[in-house]
Amino acid sequence: MFRRLLAAAGALLALFHVWLFAGQILDGRLDDPALLLRWVAAAGLAAGLLSLRRRALSMVRGRPAATIWLLAALLHGPALASRVDSSGALGLPEVAATLSQIAVASIASIGLGLLVRLRHGYGETGTSSLLVSHRDRVTFRPAISLDVLCPRPPPASL
Repeated sequence: MFRRLLAAAGALLALFHVWLFAGQILDGRLDDPALLLRWVAAAGLAAGLLSLRRRALSMVRGRPAATIWLLAALLHGPALASRVDSSGALGLPEVAATLSQIAVASIASIGLGLLVRLRHGYGETGTSSLLVSHRDRVTFRPAISLDVLCPRPPPASL
């Protein structure tokens, strides 16, 4: 029963966003690049949630889910800031716009990194490096030892 209720709430949320997107298309408001980038980022977050579901991971618990939901909350910042009273006391619209730009840049860089790894991640065995466990990879060793920079431990605190 609870799963059906949760699925219905998710479907209503998705339908609301489809209705909102269609309304913005019909009003001609998607000529704003910031709004268009927010919708592209939203599509990336939806793809991330679908990816969690395909991998049989929780969509509400765990680090990947928390990251996606945090980015979704940051993505809604400019929409909420436009509804806040424009007294400018706290500078909320500027903060929300900055956070949404950070979210979009983060999603874009993560997506680009995944594309590069998928494209160049095939080894001699023909399997993707994303499927290889971390124990099979070569460990990173810095060119300069950190012992040169700090030859002794810091003094003990009293």
